[in-house]
Amino acid sequence: MNQIVNYSYFGEISALTAALCWSIAVIIFKSASNDLSPILITALKNTIALICFLFVFILFDMPLWYDGLITSDYIKIFISGCLGMGFADILFIYALSQIGANRVAIINCFEPAVIYFFSIIILGTILTTQQLVGFIIVIFSLLIITYENDGIEINQKIKKRGMVLQIIAVLLSSFGIVLIKPVLTKTNNMIELQLWITAFRLFPGFIIAWLVFLFQKNKFALLLPIKKSKVLKKILLSSGLGTFIALSFWIIGYANIDKPPVASIIGQTSVIFITIFAWIILKEKISKLRIFSMIIALSGVFLITIK
Repeated sequence: MNQIVNYSYFGEISALTAALCWSIAVIIFKSASNDLSPILITALKNTIALICFLFVFILFDMPLWYDGLITSDYIKIFISGCLGMGFADILFIYALSQIGANRVAIINCFEPAVIYFFSIIILGTILTTQQLVGFIIVIFSLLIITYENDGIEINQKIKKRGMVLQIIAVLLSSFGIVLIKPVLTKTNNMIELQLWITAFRLFPGFIIAWLVFLFQKNKFALLLPIKKSKVLKKILLSSGLGTFIALSFWIIGYANIDKPPVASIIGQTSVIFITIFAWIILKEKISKLRIFSMIIALSGVFLITIK
């Protein structure tokens, strides 16, 4: 399996595949959130993805445990999973159900800026003037969405709450991915180890999601919609595409692209995919101002990530 990484542009193709699969999954998650609690969706998707990883490990005779890392590496992966696959995902699904896919997609453009910010603190990365300008541009695009005159389309209190929760989700997931960057650097193009890190990072998210769900007072009532075959199919498909396939390709792409900024740009193509799919499938309105905001956000991402 490791020979695959020697193909030209393997990392870039992986990152683009992740963006496309994740975009489709987001649209299905949004549809499923009409029937299921965001907390339950997070718990189910992490469970289904873990089962998929287990099946792949057994199928390709991959070890279920790697002991080649040091203790601090395992701790970093665990913390990253708690933040990114646990708390951040719950907030993300909730925000998605409240403010829609295209708003969430634009807010996600904030992620590269946050990643660079945490890179300064954790990895000692220096933010250039160009990157600082890009950071400000992305924030400006968020302000455009915040003050968009869309009161008829969505309750403004719900909108602002959803945006705040999505920004918190971006902060948590960005910190988590920067935290494990040194660990991913050690993988030396070993795709099996990269997949194992992805699965191990998912495990604490699986635990947290179910723990949070078990503390819900109406947890048994929340489980009832799963009996509908249509809802179950949505969860299975979105979990397979998003949490299993997209997450795997994203980690692999992130680890196998020499320049992480390139991976960030490719990852942000999901903004375009999600916006288009949300318009076609979910019938979400795409205002001219929102399109303008998306272009501004992507230009800010470009300045942040390209030297």
